[in-house]
Amino acid sequence: MNGNALIQVRGLKKHYNDGAVRALDGIDTDIKKGEVVVIIGPSGSGKSTFLRSLNLLELPTEGSIVFDGEDIAAKHVNINKHRQKMGMVFQHFNLFPNMTILRNMTIAPTKLLKIPKEEAEKTARDLLKRVGLEDRADAYPSQLSGGQKQRIAIVRALCMKPEVLLFDEPTSALDPEMVGEVLDVMKTLAKTGMTMVVVTHEMGFAREVGSRVIFMADGVIVEEGTPSEIFDSPKSDRLKGFLAKVL
Repeated sequence: MNGNALIQVRGLKKHYNDGAVRALDGIDTDIKKGEVVVIIGPSGSGKSTFLRSLNLLELPTEGSIVFDGEDIAAKHVNINKHRQKMGMVFQHFNLFPNMTILRNMTIAPTKLLKIPKEEAEKTARDLLKRVGLEDRADAYPSQLSGGQKQRIAIVRALCMKPEVLLFDEPTSALDPEMVGEVLDVMKTLAKTGMTMVVVTHEMGFAREVGSRVIFMADGVIVEEGTPSEIFDSPKSDRLKGFLAKVL
């Protein structure tokens, strides 16, 4: 395994309907510690399926995903143990509506990691302060805007002290004026050295924050490289066509 690869993906496939639909058709890539990998591509290209496969929300048809030295796609693995080290931020926040923001943020660390309640609450309040929402600790999700909910979802994932954060189109459900506040939090996070894998339609974010950009189409990686290589010198006609539509 590549010495500084946190996640190593080999031959990853996800087929549906007995192979009639090939959502992923052989993905090979390494995700290194501290990298911000941004995945772009047209709808239906397999981006979200790939991301969800990384923490086995989608079970691969075949292939391996080696994370922290263990193939988490193998049958005997305790995936819940590994999921604790992989935070996930979804399009639709997934906050518990009947719990305060503070409780939303502390329930997993106290139950799963057995962190004392006082310590978990201090961490949560510190993180809320970092994203400018320290005054919302006792509010409920219904009292927050979409942008605020998504910032909470990000810091809630951080409460678990993950080794990597996965983002599945974190701004696509937001009103345009709220997108910036969420991207700002993600940019700040990237500067701290957090390993991040981000599926997004925000090309400005991909160009500015990504250390590597992966372009997917038809369930495969068509091209990958630095933001400059992908956006300024695309090689494949497929990527050129995609960029012509979105830039």
